[in-house]
Amino acid sequence: MKTKRLLLAFLIMLSSVAHAQTFFWEAFDDGQMPPVGWTFQGLPAQWAISNTNNAGGSAPEGVFNYVNQNTTTRLVSPVVDLTGLTTVKFSFRYYYDWYSNPSPKFGVATRSNSGTWTSVFEQSPTGNMGPQQEDLTINNSDVGSSTFQICIYLSGNMYNLDYFFVDNMLLFNPLNKDGAMISLGGVPTYFSAPVPVKGTIMNVGVTTINSLDVEWQLDNGPVHSSGFTGLAIATQQTYEFTCTDLLSAVIGSHGLKVWIKNVNGTPDDFPGNDTLGKPVYRICHSIPRSPLFEEFTSSTCSPCKTFNTGFVPWCNSHEDDITLVKYQMNWPGSGDPYYTEEGGVRRTYYGVGYVPDLYCNGSQVATDMTAVQVAYDQAILQAGMFKIEATHTMNNHIINVDASILPFSDFTNCMVQIVVMEKITHNNATTNGETSFEHVMMKMIPDANGTTFNFSDRVPVNITDTVDLTGTNVEEWDDLIVGVFVQDIATKEIYQSTYSIENGVPETEARLASIMQDGVLISGFSPDIFTYEARLPSGTIIVPEITATPIDTNETVIIVPANELPGATTIDVFAEDLMVHNLYTVNFIIGGVGMGDQKVQAVNIYPNPSAGNLYIGNAEHSSIRIFASDGTMMMQVPDFTGTTINLKSFPTGVYMLSIEKPDHSIIRKKIVLVTQ
Repeated sequence: MKTKRLLLAFLIMLSSVAHAQTFFWEAFDDGQMPPVGWTFQGLPAQWAISNTNNAGGSAPEGVFNYVNQNTTTRLVSPVVDLTGLTTVKFSFRYYYDWYSNPSPKFGVATRSNSGTWTSVFEQSPTGNMGPQQEDLTINNSDVGSSTFQICIYLSGNMYNLDYFFVDNMLLFNPLNKDGAMISLGGVPTYFSAPVPVKGTIMNVGVTTINSLDVEWQLDNGPVHSSGFTGLAIATQQTYEFTCTDLLSAVIGSHGLKVWIKNVNGTPDDFPGNDTLGKPVYRICHSIPRSPLFEEFTSSTCSPCKTFNTGFVPWCNSHEDDITLVKYQMNWPGSGDPYYTEEGGVRRTYYGVGYVPDLYCNGSQVATDMTAVQVAYDQAILQAGMFKIEATHTMNNHIINVDASILPFSDFTNCMVQIVVMEKITHNNATTNGETSFEHVMMKMIPDANGTTFNFSDRVPVNITDTVDLTGTNVEEWDDLIVGVFVQDIATKEIYQSTYSIENGVPETEARLASIMQDGVLISGFSPDIFTYEARLPSGTIIVPEITATPIDTNETVIIVPANELPGATTIDVFAEDLMVHNLYTVNFIIGGVGMGDQKVQAVNIYPNPSAGNLYIGNAEHSSIRIFASDGTMMMQVPDFTGTTINLKSFPTGVYMLSIEKPDHSIIRKKIVLVTQ
């Protein structure tokens, strides 16, 4: 995901300064359409955010979808003060997906004082155009106004294009020498191993950039520097850089800052656009990611049959590796009878404008089998950052679903989708010649908007729901399957997916069969002893390697090594049901008895069960959070300095206590509250 929040802050400050170098930079990375401060004129429902990079930038980007109207639509910028200027530069990236002639024109227009629009660039496509960047110099009478606005527009028969993608819109007044850090899209937000620091720099000055120095810093750690020479970045052109040093971090959340140090050997003329930052997370664990394929299709669509001729057998050959959902649309013909309003919501969410249309893990995929295979090959290489365990039962037309989700990091603004599908249907056959349809969505639980969550690292959530499927399009009640997936609402990325197991009963064993320290069984090990002390020779600086073997192979075992010595390695053990949990701790002590031991003070938590007062010892200046069983954060103490937390106002039940110590090590423990 591209990050521009730091840049946005200084752009807002600059919006009222006439000779400021950069007036706006819009890359749609906030996931809003229209972006903050922007507006529409005409056809607002056809504009959306797309988790693609068809315009040649980085995902996400803006997209306009076709509609059967002959009209004009505009994406209009905020008001910009250009007082004192006679020229200004505007650049943007685009891809025009042509359908037929006469296709709608597209272009750029300006105005002032909310007056008449004046076109400064226009194209009349007769085929696909782009992806490419357009660089414009604008010097009409609107420049110099304190109420300047610019827009991207399309005008004509909107049925005769498929999509129009736009990205990286920049309005600026060039200085002599100026590089702008415009994206850190190459840096993954979540990572499990060291990754390179990548980004994009644009030359927004007049002078060609021949060399650059880029520096980065994680939290308040050391500054890393990389030099880039032999460049020739002309005005409004970009350069994608990769720094020399890899980004590595302890498990948890961090702040990354990247900036341009020098341009052509010295600081540039405008430091205000040199720096970007983004949050990054080192995940505690990863598993294989099961790719989710979502197809929008229709029994009235001839190209759908052509595509499905290859896609259906491919899906059947990968049925153990992927999750598949199909949404039947009620167009382009007289209508597929298996269309539902929930399918329409998913169509709007993705901005689907034609069928067949395919998405893999939330990103659009061309409907040809080469593209499908490429998408699959890339998807299976991605880390699975959630584990999902789901079961369901059927009683006549009533379905009961029980889904548990375990996150391996903190995630905000996610939705959990539960989809009831019929494996094979026949009654929706109409005009395209298909006689059977697989994995047709019948119901989304509770609806197409799913259930929204902010997840916390290693704090499982559980969703249970009961739904009456009477009145849906189900043909055979013994032919139903259920898919479950977790999706980022803004970026649309699917973090994990799976199928529910009918009549499944997950195991609840959450203990270890062994704990090994550097290959040797730890002294005094027992599955029911959860805290151990390991004494290390004085001068030891390398944290011993801890490995663990579960009693049940379906358990999830997460080992978090000590960050330093003395310190503690923790082992989270989750049962197959993901809700039963035990925490083992190995405390490392430096030195022998009577030789100035440096003993790790274990965090003490008691009583448990508790009637309301929870005593926590040896957790000074830790961050303490308490979560309900559904993942809701009930309490947060950012800097704990006492010894007691009062939970008497909480309902009785089971809670998860999370303690993040100053060294970023995390301790989690289930707390049971009982009545007094």
